[in-house]
Amino acid sequence: MARETAKKLEAKAVVKCKDLEVIDGDLNAPLWVLITPDEKLKVVLDIEEYTAMMEMLKKTMKENIDLKLEKAILSEFPIDYDDVKAVVLEEMKKSDESINEIVKKVKLQHPNLFYNLDIDKII
Repeated sequence: MARETAKKLEAKAVVKCKDLEVIDGDLNAPLWVLITPDEKLKVVLDIEEYTAMMEMLKKTMKENIDLKLEKAILSEFPIDYDDVKAVVLEEMKKSDESINEIVKKVKLQHPNLFYNLDIDKII
């Protein structure tokens, strides 16, 4: 089972330890710090801990992108936020540009989705 799990993780190296010397700590701990022969430190996690950490990172990255997207859209004064978000998300699939650049491009291509606030006319 360990080999199949390593393949799913696309591990670059799978090490089978034959002899292990515990300098300090407990082998049952969920986190190990290994010292390699060239004195580098490596971290070893339980697969459950690793999976939970990766899921937390994915969730955090999604929240970060959602917040950046919301900020970029709202800064352009959309008439309907959800409509603009749908168009921007479609454009993001096609482009490698930043979120702000994509929102500005959508505003140019679909001006009907945004309020036209001409400051010069207000003053």
